[in-house]
Amino acid sequence: MQIMQTPSGDSVVAMTAAELLMTEQALSRYILEKPDSNLTARMLSKVSRVNEEREAQMEEEAEATSSSTS
Repeated sequence: MQIMQTPSGDSVVAMTAAELLMTEQALSRYILEKPDSNLTARMLSKVSRVNEEREAQMEEEAEATSSSTS
C-alpha cells in the first residue's frame, strides 16, 4: 500500500488487488461486530465500489484480449 499526499493536502491510497480485498473483508467484519458505525459503512461502500470497478475492468480487458486473438 502506498499513501500519497496531494498538493491540496488530501491523501490518496494505492493498493494491490489483494490489499483491496483484505480491506473490504476487514471492514465487513467490523460492521458485523459494530453495526452502528456509519463511518465504517461509508468506507466499506467506497471500497466495494472500487473493487467492483476493478473487476469490471479486468473482465473487459480479458474479453478484449480473447476477441483480438480469435
